[in-house]
Amino acid sequence: MTVLSTSVTPEQGTLRLSVLGQESIIIGQHITRFIVKDIITSLKSSTYAIITDENIAKLYLPSLMTAFKEELHISSKNARLISIVIPPGESSKSRDVKANLEDSLLKQNCTRDTVIIAFGGGVIGDLVGK
Repeated sequence: MTVLSTSVTPEQGTLRLSVLGQESIIIGQHITRFIVKDIITSLKSSTYAIITDENIAKLYLPSLMTAFKEELHISSKNARLISIVIPPGESSKSRDVKANLEDSLLKQNCTRDTVIIAFGGGVIGDLVGK
């Protein structure tokens, strides 16, 4: 059984790592556009929701939003793009913050086909990915 294998793809010099038979990890430099295109191509949706924290948002959210908007335009998708920013740190890993996230998604008319992107590490992955 192969638990981990790699393959190099021609797209921007990315490296895909296969874990348990699925190429689920992508490594490379300047791969934002590649990842955005991969998400839009493989996960069809009427809405893409990016959830991140204030620290990550200050550094990376504007360029990620721009890449998404450009790729949606190129692909002629009529999907919406929204973002939700929460306070950083362990204190955000709470029922109240989770409820606020869910309320925000509902207020923005997100539906069952909404793709939710957890953009960040630890707390964001724990809060959004579960």
